[in-house]
Amino acid sequence: MTRLKALAALLALALGVACARKAPQQPTARPRPLAQAPEAPPPMLDDIYACMAPTVALPAIAMGRLDKPVPAIVDSQVLRPFFAKVARLLRGDADDHIRIAVYGDSNLTRDHLTGQMRRTLQQRYGDAGHGFVALGRPWSHYRHMDVKHGQGSGWEAYASSTDPVIDNVYGISGIAVESVRKGASAWVATADPPAPVGQTVSRLNVFYLKDTNLGSFDIMVDGRRDTTVDARAPQRQLGVQPVALDDAPHRIELVAASWNGRTRLLGMTLERGEPSFVIDSFGVAAANSVSHARQDVAINRAMLQRRAYDLVIFATGANDVFTLDAAPKAMQRIIERHRQALPEVPILVLSPSDRGRAHTFPLTLRVVEQRRQIAADNGTAFWSVFEAMGGRDSMRSFKRRGLAEYDYVHFTQEGGAYLGDRLIYALWRELDAYLAQTPEAGCEPEIVWH
Repeated sequence: MTRLKALAALLALALGVACARKAPQQPTARPRPLAQAPEAPPPMLDDIYACMAPTVALPAIAMGRLDKPVPAIVDSQVLRPFFAKVARLLRGDADDHIRIAVYGDSNLTRDHLTGQMRRTLQQRYGDAGHGFVALGRPWSHYRHMDVKHGQGSGWEAYASSTDPVIDNVYGISGIAVESVRKGASAWVATADPPAPVGQTVSRLNVFYLKDTNLGSFDIMVDGRRDTTVDARAPQRQLGVQPVALDDAPHRIELVAASWNGRTRLLGMTLERGEPSFVIDSFGVAAANSVSHARQDVAINRAMLQRRAYDLVIFATGANDVFTLDAAPKAMQRIIERHRQALPEVPILVLSPSDRGRAHTFPLTLRVVEQRRQIAADNGTAFWSVFEAMGGRDSMRSFKRRGLAEYDYVHFTQEGGAYLGDRLIYALWRELDAYLAQTPEAGCEPEIVWH
């Protein structure tokens, strides 16, 4: 047993020495973990809420026994670019006013429908200023709401319908005024209290014609000369003179300053404040599509581009009863010219209103359907003022309710307000539907990790 134990000890000693002489075994290689950025924290709640659909408040409208439901806008998807810009404004991200141009006939010369639109939007979203006003008064009933304006002697007023000028240069309003002597003056002033909007202004643009044979005029602000404008140019073109003011009540007077050259003024715009809505109202008595299409293309294009509208509305057509066959082609030219000047801007065509003492004029019914077809043929949206009034024979009801004048054609201020609110209601109802379908519209989030 002792020998066996000794042999076992020698064997163990030999194995230990052998193991000790082996090269040391390298540890098994393990893959190194890839470098990873620290996990980003989730956005804060204000970043999430920033892209939720903004709230749209529909304006209050009358809905009594005699009031019909507000008709829908046909092909409202055309208006999506406009709605997207409104969404940005509702989010507080707009960098300029949203401007809406509204063309009309004699029912717009007193600014009743557009004046109500302006009041409704600016009282809700901020007073952005009156927008456009013509500097001439071809008719005594040309008078805008929430602004004061007039002209003295020494002017000759032009209008594309009733008082045309041979060169057809009126600017986009269809109204111009030209001096016939030195010292002739036209003026615009902010509204007096208690006007709901328009009591102050901080920036102006005076639009005028430049040409080889024209003279100069002075811009007077609150009785003091601010600028003298020379209207001479090598060729006919649009002139624009901006004026910056303190945001306050002001009276602006334009005075012809030349003995040997006329001055042709195409209008003035008054604006102010943070981004909101501006309504430019272009009412021309007796206007029809044919007379509108005759206006100078180049001057109007330059003026449209300067105003940079976000929506164009044609509230015309009532007088197309006299040019029924020519109206579709004339409207096609007018729409195309606006698209050339403002390629991305949507267009809304309205039907004419009802008219007639007892029953609707048969030709009015034809024009209503013609305007609907013009909209369809030219890819514009359409809204029926005729249906918003109540359809056939509704003018008789309007007159009884104090919404129309004695002639059963023109609206009172209350009638214009009634339809102005219904038009905004129709637009904002479509805006609300658009935002429900596209809640991220107008949202450009800039995520900042907190």
